[in-house]
Amino acid sequence: MPRPEKEKKPVRSSQQGFGREMPPDYILVEIYFDQKEAPLQAAPFFRWYESINWTGPRGASYKNWKVLASDWIFNYQQQIKLQKRLKSNHL
Repeated sequence: MPRPEKEKKPVRSSQQGFGREMPPDYILVEIYFDQKEAPLQAAPFFRWYESINWTGPRGASYKNWKVLASDWIFNYQQQIKLQKRLKSNHL
């Protein structure tokens, strides 16, 4: 008889997800990046800002992670567009 698979419990966050709670829970970052159609960028984004303790170059703490995420996604999309242009120019 096959064993029934254990149901995965949904991960819950104590944060509301508006972006002002710092540092954010990783699950909220994953959801945000998934909604913005860049799910593979959630982990690199989170790892980078964790590594610098969610602080800017002068040591001040960031206030809203969604602003950072939006900039990250925009830069990623621009990089993809540039790569496509460069590839099409070399053909």
